[in-house]
Amino acid sequence: MKKQTLERFIKKYSLNNTIESVKWNVDTKNQQLKTSAITEEKNVLVSVVLSKFDGIAEDCELGVNDTSKLNKMMGVLGDEFTAKLNKKDDKITSISLEDGDTEMQFVTADLSVIPNAPNLKKIPDFNAEIVLDEELINKFIKAKGALADTDIFTLLMNKKQKMELVLGHSTLNSNKIKLGVKTQNNKDSITRNINFSARYLKEILTANGDCDNAVLKVSDAGLATITFIKDEFESTYYMVEIKTAE
Repeated sequence: MKKQTLERFIKKYSLNNTIESVKWNVDTKNQQLKTSAITEEKNVLVSVVLSKFDGIAEDCELGVNDTSKLNKMMGVLGDEFTAKLNKKDDKITSISLEDGDTEMQFVTADLSVIPNAPNLKKIPDFNAEIVLDEELINKFIKAKGALADTDIFTLLMNKKQKMELVLGHSTLNSNKIKLGVKTQNNKDSITRNINFSARYLKEILTANGDCDNAVLKVSDAGLATITFIKDEFESTYYMVEIKTAE
């Protein structure tokens, strides 16, 4: 198993250590390592799938309760290592990773203490599709850095009936940054202002910096989604509207 591959998997779901407790699902038939998780505020749902995965030889579900610790422990290993499951009475108690010279053991958590990520039973129709090209991604990350205390971004139609992405939107006199956006498939409007987490969108974009472009799909029902596909990874994020008093 390549360390870089597992580090990328962790990066895409942990979102800069904001998600720690997850279940890793190993599907040997389909050669996949999968996880789903939800943020503490329950406003972002994450799903990451790594294909062509053969690092663990049996189907299993691993409870990872401290992702950042596991990531730090992996830092002592070389570029490639093997994985072994340790069990007691057929129950997985830890996972050992070994590169030939160094071995680390990470204690897995009881699955009952790991929060379950909910399944979205009904996905609404999306009436806006915003192209997240390199230019917009870079501008958004810089804008969030400039307005570090701004936790939400707002999608709205401006006076010219063009869609904008605004950090710091307010009816009051305030610091704000407005970003014009490109849309596709004639899905270029929303019927009301909708707010989402700027903090998590920044982390999502940063975690998927290896992807050239993606599409942010937005529904007037208050849901947005992005899917990134790169190499053997498919990462999907659902963002739930944040209600504010404008």
